Amino acid sequence: MADLETVRKRLEKKILSDGHTFREVSLKIGRKDSYIQQYVKYGFPKRLSEVDRKKVCQFLNMDENDLVDDELLASGMAKPELIPEKTEKSIPNAEFAAIDIYAPRPETELYKTLCGRMALKVKDFPDWCGTYAHNLQIIRVTADTMEPTLSSGSLLMYSTDVKEYQGDGIYIVRYGDYIQIKRVQKIAADKYLLKADNRRYEDIACPAEELEIVGKAVSCITSRLL
Repeated sequence: MADLETVRKRLEKKILSDGHTFREVSLKIGRKDSYIQQYVKYGFPKRLSEVDRKKVCQFLNMDENDLVDDELLASGMAKPELIPEKTEKSIPNAEFAAIDIYAPRPETELYKTLCGRMALKVKDFPDWCGTYAHNLQIIRVTADTMEPTLSSGSLLMYSTDVKEYQGDGIYIVRYGDYIQIKRVQKIAADKYLLKADNRRYEDIACPAEELEIVGKAVSCITSRLL
């Protein structure tokens, strides 16, 4: 049994006792260097996302249950995965990859909006979409900003390994209080342009420090009634 503060202190103790730094752990999981310190010291974010929690536990060799608080456990969002933890040794031997499906809502952490899960047989999808199936997640398109490329209701598959800008493309990003699906272009060393394919929407210029890249789109499952 553990509340949010207990979980944060437990993580802090493990990091320091193992001789690591908050910055080191942040970078290891693909986050900005201050991410873990902000979480541990100030409770921001309120809790680690499922993806970040797994990566932290893999790096620190922790039991994932040690970072699950009572509220999360009671919500049923911390159920065991269908596949082994993602490590270099377990990837080739895992029979199925469980790909989470999210439906983001304004001012809500993406990983709190789990609405489904898809299982892919790994050996039938080797390096699917240019990445391991274990690295894939799906976000449900709920707006028309990317039409005609992405229609509302479609399922957009993206790679969670991409946490930094890797050239022009469609990214899942957090800007302000919103998770958005936009084309991202770098227009200066410290500035990006968020572009919608739907010409009804204007481009948004945003400072690099205010943009969080959640992943990069690799494929789309289009929703169309037959």
